[in-house]
Amino acid sequence: MNRAAVSKGSYGYIISGRKTGLIRTCILTGFCVGIFLLGLALTGTNRNVFSIIAALGCIPVGLSTVNMILFFRAKPCSEKAYQEIESHRGGLSIQYDLEMTADPTNFSIAAITVFGQTIAAYTEDQTLDVLDAQKHLRLQIGISSYHDYHIQVFHDLKAFCQLLDQMEEERRKEGIHPIQMEQDSNPNHRQTLPSIFRSISI
Repeated sequence: MNRAAVSKGSYGYIISGRKTGLIRTCILTGFCVGIFLLGLALTGTNRNVFSIIAALGCIPVGLSTVNMILFFRAKPCSEKAYQEIESHRGGLSIQYDLEMTADPTNFSIAAITVFGQTIAAYTEDQTLDVLDAQKHLRLQIGISSYHDYHIQVFHDLKAFCQLLDQMEEERRKEGIHPIQMEQDSNPNHRQTLPSIFRSISI
């Protein structure tokens, strides 16, 4: 599984991002070292244009390294939780593997969905403060003028899935198809909530 095949918000995104980040960082580092050694071999000194190119190449190496570290620190959704959530999702649109960036701490969200005026999220990070996470989500969606949403972040997978069942039952009654609505949304209009969740994550 490579990152190109796993879009942000899909299960497996973080694991894929770790692999891609590691490969990219190694390739960029190897390029810089190779250019430096080539210049040293050709000129016998490190005072040459090759050294300058190698030094400039360290900038993308640094950026790639930071990005890679973020992915390795992120907490992906476990396969067990993913399978359980999928068995309850029905026609709901669920975003997986979101590491929401914030200051001073990030929020590891294994899964998140929205239906009506309810936003439900599940985390497997037992150190995550659910009140802080709910406050962060409320702030971020408020920037795009989404207000009066009931936001719940769960540590308990069973409780999260029970809420999914309730949301799915309501979805069926109303005949609404969130996945299709997300796919048909106009990018020139206001961001959808799922797209906001993705945009505030690595």
